[in-house]
Amino acid sequence: MYVIGTAGHVDHGKSTLVRALTGIDPDRLREEKQREMTIDLGFAWLTLDGVEGEVGLVDVPGHRDFIENMLAGVGGIDLAMLVIAADEGMMPQSQEHLAILDLLQVKSGLVALTKIDLVEDDEWIDLVTLEISEALEGTVLEGAPIVPVAALAGTGLDKLKQEIAAQLDRAEKRPDNGRARLPIDRVFSLTGFGTIVTGTLLDGRFSVGQTIEILPQQLKGRIRGLQSHKTKKNDVEPGSRVAVNITGIEKNDIARGNVLAAEGSLRPTILIDTAYDHLAAAGHPLKHNATVKLFVGSAEILARTRVLGQREIKPGESGWVQFVMQEPAAVLRGDRFILRRPSPPATIGGGRILDPHPGRQHRRFRPEVVERLKTLEQGTPGELLLQKLMRVDPVNINKFKRQSGLEESDFQLALDEILGDQSALRFENQLLSSAKFQRYIVNAHNLVADFHQKNPLRLGMSLEEVRSREGIPAAVLPAVIAATDLVQEGGLLRQPTHQVKFDQPTQQKIDRLLQTIDRAGIETLSAKACKAQVGETVYFALLDLGKLIQVGDDLVYRPEAFRKYQEQLISFIDKKGQVTAAEVRDLWGTSRKYAIGFLEYFDQKKITRRVGDHRSLIG
Repeated sequence: MYVIGTAGHVDHGKSTLVRALTGIDPDRLREEKQREMTIDLGFAWLTLDGVEGEVGLVDVPGHRDFIENMLAGVGGIDLAMLVIAADEGMMPQSQEHLAILDLLQVKSGLVALTKIDLVEDDEWIDLVTLEISEALEGTVLEGAPIVPVAALAGTGLDKLKQEIAAQLDRAEKRPDNGRARLPIDRVFSLTGFGTIVTGTLLDGRFSVGQTIEILPQQLKGRIRGLQSHKTKKNDVEPGSRVAVNITGIEKNDIARGNVLAAEGSLRPTILIDTAYDHLAAAGHPLKHNATVKLFVGSAEILARTRVLGQREIKPGESGWVQFVMQEPAAVLRGDRFILRRPSPPATIGGGRILDPHPGRQHRRFRPEVVERLKTLEQGTPGELLLQKLMRVDPVNINKFKRQSGLEESDFQLALDEILGDQSALRFENQLLSSAKFQRYIVNAHNLVADFHQKNPLRLGMSLEEVRSREGIPAAVLPAVIAATDLVQEGGLLRQPTHQVKFDQPTQQKIDRLLQTIDRAGIETLSAKACKAQVGETVYFALLDLGKLIQVGDDLVYRPEAFRKYQEQLISFIDKKGQVTAAEVRDLWGTSRKYAIGFLEYFDQKKITRRVGDHRSLIG
């Protein structure tokens, strides 16, 4: 799944181009339609030849007064579409949006040169194209294709779609790191559904029924439903534009900038250590103790700068900055951010988070502080160990220690790092990545959902079958189940809404069978005879529901009768000390078939122990 983001100056035709490409109007607010100007984020999608699935599209406002709304939507994109009008060329917000894309290190992009139908002079088009190419030099969009289009006339749209598809074909798919999180860019509610949030899913997968948190508030809830591009989904993968229906959390308790994450996968922070690039166009140095606006994910947070290792960072230079935020944020190492000056408002720089939990404010000019930041920028021991783990997990921790090739002390330090930031999880002697754990959650949910669809008269799927089919270690299974909304009943797993319902003719057959079994007493029906009366599917459903109990391979009883005979037999053995099958036969005045059936069942359940022809109670 991929997401495209528009960028560019106001009135250069971004929304018109989106409508032409997708048939969807991204301007959803009444004020936007009245003013014919995008104010907030808009969303659409399209399909492209050669690209699997639908491609999401985030349309952003271009006016300078709404650039901070633009920043809430541009952080999760895979491809940038810089929109520049042919009749105006590069404008101030074109330059600022380009600088933002560069600071965010967007890996792919192209330029849509719009409104070519308003320009009659081909030489002017050539001049504007040359101006754009020069502006792109030294940025992430250097060498990007420039595609002339006229959105209203439809000119160049097919070529633009081909270029988008070609760019996405070369783009890297978002990795599934097992730490599902969704920076929230919209919150609303619908009657009958409750709270709904939207955003671009990063780093992992979500599934219906999964337990989640809203951060930084640390509010707990569950996923009631998922949609991507108005299509219902059981699970969604990284890079998807997603609408999530949440239970357990009220709409008014959530805001844009919050993060929806897998439960326990993120910790809020108010301190972050970063590698920072100050824009050459910033005009003034970044000073220590300055108040700035920090944009990360979809969040906007006031922060104070702590410039490390130097007095200030001059325009066009880089350095290390620790930010002290006025409110907590949920971020990860490697997240890109943008910095803006509050007044007069302007984008001044950006960078990458190196440590989301430094723990304390650093002394600014300590050499060891700068050395540590340099090391973090190159990659930590834990990150290298995690890469090895994701090739072999789940794995026995002692075996993995031998496979790692590290000294014990180095291994322990790296292990502590990945366990501490929850990119890896430990269950007894089993170690696995959070990515693997999240896949277990999604797959277990889907297995049970598929089982219900194919077997509507079965109460649930065997716990052991779920475990074995997914290769889930026994030590990990309880945590996987706890992270879903699946209900465990004995050895079965079911969805909470699943109910077994019989139609009237089937229920009549069931009633007749139960009456027959009641009348039979100890000399009950065989499993084969029961299946003949109601059918194999219904028979197994009655076992799941506890309406019948199968003793051994061939004896079927009602639960009340079974408990009566079980108590009689235990009391009989207890009094005599040990019994034979013949004695049990005489106790009930029946044949050896029923006596042996019960005794073998008791042996299997470890209630009795057989020595020769005699049985005695265990314990």
